[in-house]
Amino acid sequence: MINIYIFIYKNKLRGKMSQQSSSKQSIIIGALSGALVLSIGASAFFYFQSKNQPQVISQEKTSEESKALPLPSKETALKELFGVSDPSGKVKIASDKLTNFWFEQSFKVGTNNLHVKFFATQSLDGTGNPYDSHATSLEVGAITYKQNSNQWEVISKQPQFGSAGTWGMLSEAKPVALHLSKTSLAFTLDQSYSGQGHSEEGKILFVFSQNSWHDVGFIKTGGENSGDCEDTPPAPGEEFSLGPCFKYKGVISVANGSTSEYPDLLVTRTGTENKEHRGALIPAKNVTYIFKEGKYINPNEL
Repeated sequence: MINIYIFIYKNKLRGKMSQQSSSKQSIIIGALSGALVLSIGASAFFYFQSKNQPQVISQEKTSEESKALPLPSKETALKELFGVSDPSGKVKIASDKLTNFWFEQSFKVGTNNLHVKFFATQSLDGTGNPYDSHATSLEVGAITYKQNSNQWEVISKQPQFGSAGTWGMLSEAKPVALHLSKTSLAFTLDQSYSGQGHSEEGKILFVFSQNSWHDVGFIKTGGENSGDCEDTPPAPGEEFSLGPCFKYKGVISVANGSTSEYPDLLVTRTGTENKEHRGALIPAKNVTYIFKEGKYINPNEL
């Protein structure tokens, strides 16, 4: 295309061409202009053809997505775990036990693609209603699958491996995965307690290790005493009657240098906490939880 324009430009500069040459030039330019129009038309055709190509790619992606392995249903999971089933995900597994689907999650340990469905079982009183005292928790069970080629293979059935909740109820599950090691992973779930003006918040930990789940306890991340404190400092020479108000929050991480399946866990805290005798506030201290006899514990609280 550039050569065409150079050719025309040179002919114009010469300016000494005969009338016959000018006529020939006009014919050539006309022919070239027609070729240019045809070229532009062809380019536009291929451009608009290429604009349609994403539709084909999208269809290919949709086709690939449709090949994804469907997850086992709640009904199937209930049947495999408890021997009874219902499409609602809720069944009575005994006269005084009501089991509900809680939540499910896909995850990966090593090279294995895994999926788990958790169920929670309430205890019922003589009238068929769930117990609802402050100390009443729910039994937690799980069925875990591993993707094996084009099917989900059950690798563990645990009708009850732990507990969670208070007042006979569970909060909405918002699991956050915490990789503990190359062979173990924990789901952390919110849990809180309150009483006598104090409240605590933290995480219950369900750890997947050796193809099964383990309830390894509660890790406290935050606390406050807004119902049992004084906002206004006492006058000079006087003391707090209830103690100052404190509040702190924290985040869980694997402690540096820990490499076992159940490594030490560091809770990094911000905010304030009471001194030992409630007389003053101090910056909230970080705490390291250790794994002992199947549970994570804070050595400072033993």
